[in-house]
Amino acid sequence: MLAAEEDIANKVAEMAKGRGATIFQTVNAILEEALRVNNMGLALKEVIDRRGMLEKAREMGLTFTVERLLYQVVDTAYDHANKQMSQLWLEEGRWYGNYFANKRDNGLEAFNEAMELLTFGTSEFAVEEEGENGVSVACVGERFTQGFTDLFSMFIEGVFEALGYKKVSREVSKGIIRIRFEQSR
Repeated sequence: MLAAEEDIANKVAEMAKGRGATIFQTVNAILEEALRVNNMGLALKEVIDRRGMLEKAREMGLTFTVERLLYQVVDTAYDHANKQMSQLWLEEGRWYGNYFANKRDNGLEAFNEAMELLTFGTSEFAVEEEGENGVSVACVGERFTQGFTDLFSMFIEGVFEALGYKKVSREVSKGIIRIRFEQSR
């Protein structure tokens, strides 16, 4: 026998009805999945949050690829067409900056969430507000190539330009990006 709060029990009953199953079958299926997640050494909340991240990434047009191949392809393109690639990444950053600005009242928050997805497991990324109109961005990716680091920094600059910021300082070296912006609007 299991006990549950009335509103939760009612939602489980609705779920069962919607799936054409009994409450018994539905509760057992839920418990089996919870045990499966636990046996993986994860928490159910963590699995659900990660799935939500994947859905957000898909909605934003992000895709997953083999990291090493991505860096090598980007480096090759950067080596052969530095100016064109820099312009492309800057323009793409501007497009995403407008996208983030239209997603929420605070485009910075949407951008930060997107970077959590984009840099998932590959780097450390932080956006920090400084004073009333300053923002600093720091990214460290130990596996980033020089070309990828340079182009990713252009993407970030494009995003912030579209969000109404101007670049104040920029430090970029292989695997390390530090850029400070001030609001220009």
